[in-house]
Amino acid sequence: MYVLVLRNREPVSYGEESVGIKTMIKRISILLPERGDIVQVPIILGNGIRGVLRDIMTYVFLEKVAEKAESKNKSVNVDARALLLMLTGGVLRRRGDEQVTARSIDNLRKRIEVLLPLSIMGFALSNVMIPSKIKISVFYPVCSETYQLIQDLIDKVKDKIEVNFDSLKQVSVKNLIEEIQMMHKDDVSKLASITLPNLKLTNISESDSIRGRQVQETTEQEEESRASQGQERVRARLQAIFQREYVLPGTVFIGFISEIIPLNDAEKELLALSVKRIEESSGVGGAVARGFGSFSIEYSDLDNLVTSSNESKLDKFIEEKLCDILNALNSNPEDWLMSSQTSNP
Repeated sequence: MYVLVLRNREPVSYGEESVGIKTMIKRISILLPERGDIVQVPIILGNGIRGVLRDIMTYVFLEKVAEKAESKNKSVNVDARALLLMLTGGVLRRRGDEQVTARSIDNLRKRIEVLLPLSIMGFALSNVMIPSKIKISVFYPVCSETYQLIQDLIDKVKDKIEVNFDSLKQVSVKNLIEEIQMMHKDDVSKLASITLPNLKLTNISESDSIRGRQVQETTEQEEESRASQGQERVRARLQAIFQREYVLPGTVFIGFISEIIPLNDAEKELLALSVKRIEESSGVGGAVARGFGSFSIEYSDLDNLVTSSNESKLDKFIEEKLCDILNALNSNPEDWLMSSQTSNP
């Protein structure tokens, strides 16, 4: 088990549902036996981190492969279908009465063992699902209502980091949640200001379809009625006001990543590098483009798995398997299950 302690630098708005114009944050109910009460707390589900981690792990792996290929004067060609499988995890679907044989599964295993993001995170391909090797827990905020639930994780790290857990224990969950009013403005006016050499803007009249508005013909009487409503009402329609709940910046979350199936040394190092890179990414949750979601990693048990380039198990693995990796990247994943394939990529 690798314990992670996160502190959000920006509001976290991990949305669940919308009520009117308000997007609610994701909550779950927890039982407080000592109080005989049930309360709702904001959380980050493991899947909320898994999706970000899958993307980052793919980028980190491809960066390493590209660096090693360049040193060997080799080019890296990536089939879009293989890249999409690594980024999304694929889709499980039925394919008629097609039989999956032991030989086809063995051929699939040989392909994915060199594509570490797929090996670690798992995926679905055709009518076969390869499970993930890791479990990502729910990340709970450290507060008075959750403290006993996560105390075993806190005890593992409280002497290793400069986080005052005793103070956080006094904070009530109701004080961690706020809401903010936001506005989506109509941006069609920006089109008028775009004047670049050798650039001609066409189909401006069709831009309403991009904004989700349909252009309809109206009668003269309807036009007069609409005009009489005034410009302020038109502006209100085009500048949609909405609200989002969010968890306050500075909130400390704690959770863990565990190995369901033991990872090899190269996989462990890739996982550690990817988790470390999450801190530099856009963040988790909804509305990240609006300045939400980034956090700092206060503590990670995975840090000990990151080694220097001279001792890197990941670099050594990629160097030894480079040809197989390049062949797998430049292939159609749906061919991996074909039992007629030779055992080597």
